[in-house]
Amino acid sequence: MKRILVICALIFTAGCGTTSTLKTYKEPPAASQFVEIKKFCTQYGMKYSFDTIDDIVRLGSEKHEIRLLLNSLIVYFNGTTFYLDEAPYYKDGKIYVPAGLVEIISKKTPRRELPIMQIKTIVIDPGHGGKDPGAISRQGLKEKDVNLAVAKILQEELQEMGFTVYLTRSTDVYLSLRQRVQVASIKKADLFISIHANSNKNRKVNGVEVYYLAPKYFDDEAKVVALTENASLDFSGEFSQRTKAILWDLISTENNALSVEYANVLVNMFKRLGFKVKQARGAPFYVLKYASVPSVLLETAYLSNYYEEKLLRSAQYRKQISQAVALGVKQFNSRYAKISEK
Repeated sequence: MKRILVICALIFTAGCGTTSTLKTYKEPPAASQFVEIKKFCTQYGMKYSFDTIDDIVRLGSEKHEIRLLLNSLIVYFNGTTFYLDEAPYYKDGKIYVPAGLVEIISKKTPRRELPIMQIKTIVIDPGHGGKDPGAISRQGLKEKDVNLAVAKILQEELQEMGFTVYLTRSTDVYLSLRQRVQVASIKKADLFISIHANSNKNRKVNGVEVYYLAPKYFDDEAKVVALTENASLDFSGEFSQRTKAILWDLISTENNALSVEYANVLVNMFKRLGFKVKQARGAPFYVLKYASVPSVLLETAYLSNYYEEKLLRSAQYRKQISQAVALGVKQFNSRYAKISEK
């Protein structure tokens, strides 16, 4: 699988400011190689916002769009993703960006672009099944049945677009969470999409929801389990335990960046098609935590809501949901495919 570290695409929402509740990142060797973000904003006429959940710093002006990930060497600048020589970091309530970012903006020095990534193989996971019905509406509609129906339509939509697509289950059978994520490893998936339907005690709650795994959920347990189960990573015995941990940290960061980007592309696609959809959010779902590939979890609608329960019974609505997801995949993939062709 070709991979690429990508900083997610989100809308700028705030002006210059600082944060004081974040963890402190290891200070780089030479502080002179960095610029405090307020000073950087003033110098280049930008505003910035900071997502404390995903550690993403977004800077913007009429001419520039920049996204950084704390403690990462990746920068997204005006539609292209580059490597930095040093990573931005946080210390004592302030964010510092590397001087290399100045070089990119001024275009004084050509930067190293990231390798091209393309999505070819997708695993779709219809949530629940068999003895596990998932949520059940007051009218008796079972989530496991809705999930499978949507997944099959989505599989057809994606296959028509040229993707290789596998389902974790194609019938009403029970699969453990571990078995589900193993499919992504066995099939060497480039993307894992888990399909669910929502429920809430408040029957008025409605809308589509999209989740990804945020960095704060990458705990040691997740890294060990995923590293052990994902044989396709081929971490042979010649690597030390420390080297394996470093390699897994890199892959975790990469998968998270892609997951966040696709989640936001998906949200934007749902909005464009007229769905009520919430902003993409991070969550510690098992299938996101251990899939070892870029992953999102989709809640198609609320079975507890009278009107959305009726929609979920509709073949037309299921197809509309599937088309939105498929178009999101196509849009997410097309930018890299075009670059690759060139």
